[in-house]
Amino acid sequence: MNNIFVSLEKEVFRGNILDVGLDNNGVIYNVYKYHDEDLDVDYLEGRENTRSMRSDYYDSCILFFSLHNIVNGREKKKLFEHISECLKNNGYVYIWDIDKKPLQTFRGNIKVSLPDKTLKDFKINCLNPFTNNSKEKIINVLKEFFEVLDIKYSDNIFSIVCKKRGI
Repeated sequence: MNNIFVSLEKEVFRGNILDVGLDNNGVIYNVYKYHDEDLDVDYLEGRENTRSMRSDYYDSCILFFSLHNIVNGREKKKLFEHISECLKNNGYVYIWDIDKKPLQTFRGNIKVSLPDKTLKDFKINCLNPFTNNSKEKIINVLKEFFEVLDIKYSDNIFSIVCKKRGI
């Protein structure tokens, strides 16, 4: 079991936010709320909600440990394509997730430090041997829609910041 610490104390998200995945115990909501009382955060969980998302509306999209739940690579590509349509030109995508290659498993305790100095804990169990959530695979799919600006990697966890390609 991996014990992983993620610090979001200095992260600042502004504008309209699209938060993909609700398995993160309100982490992104709490980070955003700390810096901006006038919240405008929309949540995307599952394919059924994608139709209600607004095109060219969001300044940022955040995927906080949600990609590993999507087993199929085509579904990840469709998700990134949809995110690209929903983001304003030059909007940003922030990703934190596990680096898991096929035929591997991942079990981890994630502890997240928030801007108000509180801690949130949650567990990730990615036991499906067919899931390919490798950092390299994610970056290759992202590059079709976004410019990758920053990549960090530590303890089988990666974070990526990318920007929607302008027209």
